[in-house]
Amino acid sequence: MHYNIDLQKIADELDFDLEDVEMLMDVFLQGAKESLLALEEAIDQKDLEQIFRSAHAIKGSAANLLLLDISNIAKEIEHSAREKESIEYNQIFKNLKQLIQNI
Repeated sequence: MHYNIDLQKIADELDFDLEDVEMLMDVFLQGAKESLLALEEAIDQKDLEQIFRSAHAIKGSAANLLLLDISNIAKEIEHSAREKESIEYNQIFKNLKQLIQNI
């Protein structure tokens, strides 16, 4: 699989082998796909608890792979849902989804 990010840099920063980072990235992308589906559905249903859970899952796994842009957007969604803030979840979701798809 081809990635649009520097996996070797991530491997170096985490002190992992490149092959391990590739495997972890595959696992992340599969999990993110599922979490994005759940997040999109939760946003449509205005289910703040599920928005929180889905964003939390993406935030943590992205942070583990040093995907900080993704982690930070997921953190913003997570925080807003936890605080029951009224933000433009759909637009932020689109940004998050685009970042993940660009990997």
